Amino acid sequence: MANLTIYKVESYNSNYFRIFSGVYNDFKMNAFSDYNFELEPLSYPNFIKSVEDGLLQCLILFEDDIPTGFLVYTTLVSESLELNIIHCIGNENLNAKRKVLLDKFIEQNKILMREKVVTYPLLGKQSAFAQDIQTFGFKIVNTAVMGFNLADISALNKTKELYLPKLPGEYTITNWKSIYSKDAAEIVHQAFKDSSDALFDSRFLTTKGCKDIVEKITENVYGKFLPEITKVLLYKKHPVGFCFANLTNDKIANVPIVAILKKHRNQGYGKVLLKLLLDDLLNSAITEGWSLKELNASCDADNVAAVSMYNAIGFAEEYTYPQAYHPKNI
Repeated sequence: MANLTIYKVESYNSNYFRIFSGVYNDFKMNAFSDYNFELEPLSYPNFIKSVEDGLLQCLILFEDDIPTGFLVYTTLVSESLELNIIHCIGNENLNAKRKVLLDKFIEQNKILMREKVVTYPLLGKQSAFAQDIQTFGFKIVNTAVMGFNLADISALNKTKELYLPKLPGEYTITNWKSIYSKDAAEIVHQAFKDSSDALFDSRFLTTKGCKDIVEKITENVYGKFLPEITKVLLYKKHPVGFCFANLTNDKIANVPIVAILKKHRNQGYGKVLLKLLLDDLLNSAITEGWSLKELNASCDADNVAAVSMYNAIGFAEEYTYPQAYHPKNI
């Protein structure tokens, strides 16, 4: 008779410090190739410190008392439970192991899940879990990662020749100033409250939540904020649109949000903002000595207008991943 593997899941505690290190370091070694990470994951000591400080929660999968996988999440975002990664060593029975970890996660958080949306980007090889995760009540939004290759001379030349319409007389474009923070929160809310993004990031549903998003962008939480490159669309000297920019690392820049009020859309202003942002980014990269290779952004893969806007400037779709979310269990 064949031996049956016995799975169990336990929350991390200090007794597991030594035996768990190999599993975490296996993830760290494969973070770029298997999960499309853009930043180096935390070192093992710093990861454990984040868990012990309560910044992260870690569930460990044991097979016959040997740790072979883990799930990491955080409860610190007020509007949601952020499930960051599920990693298991090897490629055998991956979805079965993911289910065991997810079962424990749901068991531990069933009360919080009445109040909060659960978000889980199925990056890289995790996309193979997209069908199975829906049996747990999760829904899927396909997210496209759009990239502009700053090392592609032909793309840069094409962008230089791109014709964009001149703004009507009552419109102007300026760079970010802190005085625009309140307007930015309201405009981001109005632009995204009915979007698919609001399904998995409920901060978009309120101005207060969008204030948190804007603050995290401008206070360097999501990368180094670039106020001199972030563009603001003004109508009669009042903000009606924003195109933010930051540095993810020394090689990658990012556009975290493009938001324009509804009545000012469909005029090509988003393209104008993006083009000016790209021009200033390239100039700053030269003057500041940045070794940038890419400017990227994410959007709903089914949002034709957004995808077309990025394509028009010279962005190309790099990959699409399933963004899983679990609505509140009201």
